[in-house]
Order: sequence, then structure tokens, then C-alpha cells
Amino acid sequence: MNGSFANKSPQGGYLPFLIVFALLALLGISITEPIVRPLMWSVILSFFSHPLNKLLYVKVFRGKHRNLAALITAGCVVLLICVPMGFIGISLAREALRFIPSLSDNLESIQETFAGAWASLVNRLPDYVIQYFGIKGDPSFLRDLTHRAVNYVISSLGDFSRGLLGNAFKMVYQLFVISVSTFYLLRDGHVVVEYLDDILPLPKEERASLFTSATRMMKAVVIGTTVTAGIQACLGVAGWFFLGLPAPLLAGVLLFICAMIPFIGTPFVLIPAAIYLFLMGNVKESIILAGWALLVVSTIDNLVRPIFISEGSRVHFLLVFLGVVGGIHVWGFLGIFLGPMVLSLFIFFLDCYRRIWSTKREYE
Repeated sequence: MNGSFANKSPQGGYLPFLIVFALLALLGISITEPIVRPLMWSVILSFFSHPLNKLLYVKVFRGKHRNLAALITAGCVVLLICVPMGFIGISLAREALRFIPSLSDNLESIQETFAGAWASLVNRLPDYVIQYFGIKGDPSFLRDLTHRAVNYVISSLGDFSRGLLGNAFKMVYQLFVISVSTFYLLRDGHVVVEYLDDILPLPKEERASLFTSATRMMKAVVIGTTVTAGIQACLGVAGWFFLGLPAPLLAGVLLFICAMIPFIGTPFVLIPAAIYLFLMGNVKESIILAGWALLVVSTIDNLVRPIFISEGSRVHFLLVFLGVVGGIHVWGFLGIFLGPMVLSLFIFFLDCYRRIWSTKREYE
């Protein structure tokens, strides 16, 4: 009787198992949802610092003291990356608050410059063009438009800076999550990779190709994009500081972020600054900054980026562009790294399905 019972298929137990599994999955998602961003940062930082951890574990400690190697590496990540970024964030907020009064004080001068430029342009236009398009010489609408634009920038900078200064506890909490998660990912990351390799319902060759593709894409995005953007930001800030523009730290952060976004880049920050200098009457400085932005800073992207991301060149540029733009919309700054990664892995899974399905149809 016991043998016949053991041979029966336990189909009646599948539904309760699936229900419990679904409930636990929902609970797990609800628990981890508030810390998804610091966890994703931990994954990126762990990947970035893995060579140091491997060097310590294999070369220094001779394959022993895995905990100590991971602890030292995680400590270096926190001290060299996370803590400085926290101080930069606070300094950035304070610098933005200092920049707001400067922008407000120059509002009238900017409005007058725009009005003068508009009046000069209208005077040079032929009469039939002015009559056909109904162009008015009164630049009052330009003053109103400039006033609204400056007020919008001031309001945005104020909200941004107050948000940074007001979320100090949240930043400390996220730093704690990142530190602990990075330590355990460095120590037990190989176990996580092996577990994922076991549960993926793909052939062995497809699983190996998946991890190779993910590693290549991570290197391309994290190392190549970050290094290139860092070089461009440093060069842009050098020109910014040399010409005496205010808030160089704020400009540096904006340059670093924009340099990682395709089709936007550093001119998105430097060209408006050159226009600002022109409106202030500093024509020579304006030309210098515009030339520096277009001829030096922007060309670095074409020279340096291919050196670092040659392995990731197999990924189509449109995929990277959509991943960056969509990732920023969903995850903010973190989306610059996660967006292309998620889309490339999705395309990889579609390609796996196509190959498996094609093979299956050949044998039918």
C-alpha cells in the first residue's frame, strides 16, 4: 500500500504550493521594494570592486579569510565612493542655494540683453517678412518668457537642494544598506551566480552565453561610460572655473550626468553657460567656452569611450539610448546603468527563445 501511494503523482499538491509560493513572492517583493535602489547600487559597486576583492583573497590572503577580504573591499568602497558622494551631495545642495541669488540678481540684465537682441533682429528683417509673420518689435513677451524661465530654474534648484539637505537620514540609511549588501555580495557573490545558473531553464551553452553577455554589458556601461563621463566633466569644470563662472561643483555634477546620456552630453550644460556669458557682455569668454565645449570636451567622447567599451560595442546603440533614457525615467541616475543592462538581457532572452524554438521545429 505504501509503495502504491508513493508511486502516485502528487498533482493535488501543486495548487496549494503555487498559492503559497505566490503569496510569499508578493511579500518578498513588498519587503525589498523600498530598498531596491540601494541593492542595485550594491550590485554595481560589488561588480566594480570585485577585482580588488579577488586580489586580496587570492594574492594577499592565499585563498583564506574570505570575510576579511570582503570587509576590506567593502570598506574601501564606502570610504572612497559612498562617503565622498554624500559630502558632494550636501555641498552640491549648498552651492545650488548660493547660486540662486546670483541668478536672481542678474535677471534684469538678462532680460535687457534679450530685449536688445530681439529689437536688433527685428530692425534687420525686411518689412514684408515682419508684415507676413506679424512680428512685433515690442520685446515685452521676451521679458516675460525670460522671467518665467529663470523662476523655473530657481524653483527647481531650490527644491533639489532642500531635498538633498532634508534627506540626510535617508542617505545614511541607504549607505548602511549599500555597505552591508556590498560586503555579502563580495563574499558570497559566486554562490548567487551558481544559484542563478542552476535555476535558469536554459541549456548549458545559453546560460554561459547569458552570463558572458551580462558581464560584458556591465563592463561597458559601468567602466566605459563612467570613466569617459568623468574625463569630460573634469575638462568641462576646468573651462568653467578658468572663466570664473559660479557654482563649479554644481556644474561638474551636471556635466558628469549629462555626459552619460546619449545625444545630450556636456554641451547641454556648457553651451547655455556660454550664452549666459554672452548675455552678460563677456563675448570673448563666451566664444572660448563654446569652442572648448564643442572642440575639446565633446570630442573626448569619440576618442576615449571606444577604448573602454570596445567589448560592449556588440550592443546596438539604439538599445543603449533607449535603455539610458527609459532607465533615467524609471530609476533616476541609477537607470543610466540599469536601463541598458535590462534591455540587453531582455533581447538576449528573446534571442534564446528564438534559437530554442527554431531547433525544436527542426526536429518536428
